[in-house]
Amino acid sequence: MRKHNLFFLFLIFLSLKSTFIFAQLPVQVRSGLIYINDGTIGSRKPNKYAALTDSLDKNLKLHPNDTTSLFFRAVLYLSLNRVIVNPDLGNKTAFNNLVTAKNMVEKAITLKMQDFYLKVLRAEIYRELTFRLGGDESWKFNSNQITQRRTRFNSYKELANKYYDDLAVFDSNNANDYLMLKVKNKYPL
Repeated sequence: MRKHNLFFLFLIFLSLKSTFIFAQLPVQVRSGLIYINDGTIGSRKPNKYAALTDSLDKNLKLHPNDTTSLFFRAVLYLSLNRVIVNPDLGNKTAFNNLVTAKNMVEKAITLKMQDFYLKVLRAEIYRELTFRLGGDESWKFNSNQITQRRTRFNSYKELANKYYDDLAVFDSNNANDYLMLKVKNKYPL
């Protein structure tokens, strides 16, 4: 009987441990980019993180100034909307999700969150936004819309490059990685 109780307690401990491990999204920076270090390679499946996303969204409704939740939710938006995962540059949902992630990161910074990963995340989000605006989709837009898109592209490009320059100074051992990620292309129209 005692062996069964110990085994049962051991199983409970393992299930709780795996729950706590997953509750904190494992992120890391590689080559100047932020990644979810969950063992997957390539594209992300949104439903894999559905429970975590729902939890973060609920927490942000209750505690809109929770910088940790803002950070992790922005990481998920970025990860699920990367050009590699969602290559359609004109996808409005992906673009809007990146704008939401940008707003979350900026809010966390306004709330005085000072985290290296947050700085990398901010630069990468602005970089992704320039790629989303950088496709030649002149057939979709009139001249006024093209002018607005060019203005946004240049603004995002300028900020992304500024943030990568800041990271190169802050993390000088990996400065080359950040400088290589700077946006070099011009708006196509």
